[in-house]
Amino acid sequence: MVTSNTEDLVALCGSLTERIAVKRTPGAEKAFVDAMLQQMREDGIVWSMGAAECGGRAASLSDLARMTSAIARQSGSAGLIFAMHASQALCIVRHCEDSLFLKDLQARMIGGQHLIASGTSEKGPSGDIFKSLCTVDDAPTGASLVTKDSPNISYLDLAGAILITAMRQGRSGRPSQVLIAAETANMDIASGAPAEFMGMGGMSNAPYVVTARFAPEAVFARPFAAIARETMTPVIHILWASAWSGIAADILGKVRQFVEKQADHDAAAANSMRLELSRLVDLQFTMIALIRDAIAGWENPDVSAAPNLSFRQTARIKRLKIVCSETLTKLCVDALEILGISGYSERGPFSISQPIRDALSAKVMISNFRLGTANANIERFIEEAI
Repeated sequence: MVTSNTEDLVALCGSLTERIAVKRTPGAEKAFVDAMLQQMREDGIVWSMGAAECGGRAASLSDLARMTSAIARQSGSAGLIFAMHASQALCIVRHCEDSLFLKDLQARMIGGQHLIASGTSEKGPSGDIFKSLCTVDDAPTGASLVTKDSPNISYLDLAGAILITAMRQGRSGRPSQVLIAAETANMDIASGAPAEFMGMGGMSNAPYVVTARFAPEAVFARPFAAIARETMTPVIHILWASAWSGIAADILGKVRQFVEKQADHDAAAANSMRLELSRLVDLQFTMIALIRDAIAGWENPDVSAAPNLSFRQTARIKRLKIVCSETLTKLCVDALEILGISGYSERGPFSISQPIRDALSAKVMISNFRLGTANANIERFIEEAI
């Protein structure tokens, strides 16, 4: 079912598990998530952010945030994949400029509802995406070439293209970091041992050495630093937080059901639990308020049209990630205290084993310590106000 209405898309995102034959079972998260993603392709959800002129639905960041949350409420892995893909896809949508090549690529990716993976991480620069060791080999004729040795690329098994960062010799003779839209069909890919994480088991993660062949037109005209600061970084933090809000909603739903069941035989205990539940809702509300504020800041024309995000907006985006990831962790632990052994169990209607494992990834996907240190340097010069 393909629809052009973004409200309908949000509703479709909320009913994915009702429309797939594969059901979630412990140890089979990948098959469950793959089935969700296939349904998302059939619904036209995967490229809902695509430009209308290329066959997309031009969903706003606010729409994408609600869609991400609805997906993550059913599967943290599926929500995370959609969030990461959307951040890459929006780089193509917003920064293809007048490139007929990139517009054609976007149209083909929309037509096939292909995922876009991120190839910004590289062995060597200690996690700094603004430093690249690999270099573009521009042949005098034919395709250009780049080899990227990445410590981890997510969901590459399902991706139609990767956005790769690399150094390239400019016309002035000075190298600069560029972003390349490289299709997986034109790559030699060597995979290392798959990562075995405690959560987010529905998404493949592994180190890869990727050798990509691409047309010179596959290189974005704008420097990577500008694309990252204007689109890639703020969008991924906003959509990550949206995915975490969906995980929180999943947990809260189970706590509500548990409390109401307790009321059937212990009204006094249920009343105490409702007070604790209200405190959990406060935590989720904090996350949602921060997400809405971040979206408003990003969609403000004065901010999104600026050459780079302001110091204040940069700090806010980092703070969004830090606070929401820490808030989600607290919500999980506090929910477990209400649910008790029923929540701690691997199985059963009140088990929150899977969402807790998924939630714990929030604090380590880009270290909170690293982001906090960066903000500490910025916040010496800025002051927040109502």
